[in-house]
Amino acid sequence: MALAALFGPLLWAVVVFAPNPGTAQETPDKRILIGVLAFRGVEHTIASWAPMARYLTARIYKTRFEIVPLPLTTLREATEKGIIDYVFTNPGQYVKLETAVGINRIVTLKQTISSRVSNVYGASIFVRAERKDIKELGDLRGKVFAAVSRNAFGGFEMAWREFKTAGINPFEDFKELRFMGFPQDDIVLAVRDGVVDAGTVRADVLDIMSDEKKIKLEDFRILKRPGLKVHKKSLSTRIYPEWPLAALPHVPAELSERVTVALLNLKPGSPEMLASGYTGWTVPLDYKPVHDLFKDLELGPYAGGKARLLEVLHRHWQWVVFISVISMMIILHGIRTEYLVQRRTRQLSQVNRELEHEIQERRSAEERVRQHETELAHVSRVSVIGEMTSGLAHELRQPLAAIRNYAEGGIRRLKRKNADASDLDEALNQIAEQAGRAGQIIARVRGYMRKRQPKRERIDMNKAVQEAVTLFSHDAHNLGIELKLTLAPALPPVMGDMIEIEQMIINLSRNAIDAMESNKEAEESSAEGGSHGRLEISTAVAEGDIVVRITDTGPGLTDEDLDKIWQPFMTTKDNGLGLGLAICRSIAEAHGGRIWAEPTQTSGLSVIFHIPIAEEASDNAA
Repeated sequence: MALAALFGPLLWAVVVFAPNPGTAQETPDKRILIGVLAFRGVEHTIASWAPMARYLTARIYKTRFEIVPLPLTTLREATEKGIIDYVFTNPGQYVKLETAVGINRIVTLKQTISSRVSNVYGASIFVRAERKDIKELGDLRGKVFAAVSRNAFGGFEMAWREFKTAGINPFEDFKELRFMGFPQDDIVLAVRDGVVDAGTVRADVLDIMSDEKKIKLEDFRILKRPGLKVHKKSLSTRIYPEWPLAALPHVPAELSERVTVALLNLKPGSPEMLASGYTGWTVPLDYKPVHDLFKDLELGPYAGGKARLLEVLHRHWQWVVFISVISMMIILHGIRTEYLVQRRTRQLSQVNRELEHEIQERRSAEERVRQHETELAHVSRVSVIGEMTSGLAHELRQPLAAIRNYAEGGIRRLKRKNADASDLDEALNQIAEQAGRAGQIIARVRGYMRKRQPKRERIDMNKAVQEAVTLFSHDAHNLGIELKLTLAPALPPVMGDMIEIEQMIINLSRNAIDAMESNKEAEESSAEGGSHGRLEISTAVAEGDIVVRITDTGPGLTDEDLDKIWQPFMTTKDNGLGLGLAICRSIAEAHGGRIWAEPTQTSGLSVIFHIPIAEEASDNAA
């Protein structure tokens, strides 16, 4: 009854779009409600997130997940009363509910923008393109401006902060500040049709409506504050972390862990992510930028007396006369009021200290995760060196044998009666040169195995490939595998860690060599005098990235294995740990890049990774 009274007309969405319970024997034991802020309306919310609920229902045993689209005020009420189990809302509303209710974020959305994965977003402040009288934010004074609501994060508060920085008070300087509510599409249409002079919405709303053929982007012009640096043309504001999915305090931690794992395993091209319009989910981000906005505007947990007075005047102006009368009575109770204010101030200070402590704990946890990843990468490097001992022994055997030969030749010259000391120069020089070569090999292996913190420097990708190849080329030769390098000349540098880049190349190449070694068809051809296969490593420049492709002629992988190989502890080897490819993906993403595998035209496999070109080098190339 409480659910029906709260949700009202929106309750039908849960019934219509919930997963089919089937027979009585198939009905899940537990029903989990996910409240979603319906910023583009109920139908859009259901179409975007119902597939995600069905996915969670299928992945988590005896649990049925249902999407409940809610407006801003109802979402807060449902959260405070604990009627829903999870809440998916904008970061501003999340921070407010985190303070008021104690919800806990478990994952954060991420999306692909211009082929780059992003987990931040901003807002657009826009006018009709034909409005020549509005060229900058200051020209909005005296105009009619449309937003979602006073408490809408992407629909007003982001823009409000930029107005304040530009010296504009939207509540006093605009002719009218019109709050139109959800969906945000109505604000865009109101600006297009001349109902209002300007408006603000979440930055991607204009792009989405253009893709849906509802508007033409060329009909609008984006306004930006002077001095604001943005990475996307449609942005008018600073960027903030994407929407989080948060659990209410009553949700068991075990269930949230299973939900987190299921969401993190979703692929960008899965039906669930395609329906949502996003790329996937990532670990919870730090929402400090949102706290900074609230501090700047004195909102949410940082609301002061002035902000509260403005809120009362603008949201409850009809009660101003009544409040004036009541204020006379408040004066008579000044002492009691002062006591209550002081007590509330102490409570807010305590909440702020707890928030700061929680933020510090989250940062410490993230640092421990990064340290753990570094430890795993070091273990993986040591394991790879152990597998390549025969190759390293061969590399060292050559300079050591040369040293021995030149030393014996020098001894023979000394034993001759007519020996001249000058005859020893060449032998001693060769001994020194070969000793230096052996020292370089040992230093390279030692540097590769060293336990160290990652560092960022300018790296020549061709050099990284060549140095990595020296550590496994002998093993490939012994197995009869042809090794070919196709390196593009004069590659621009990338910013990264040399050891981590080499570790990626070695891990991927060792996997290819192991695959070709176990290929039965290759073994048969080898018995007839052929080779075990061919390993080709190539470098190139594409779309502002350095591209490295590692291709083998092994047995390849099935489509099912292609989706699984990047998961930790997933391996096709009898004695494998299943960490190599997971570490490779972490390294690529830590460098701002991406990695994937695809079958070749024959039976082999190609693994490709992109690393962005260093910024200065990218500018010079442009």
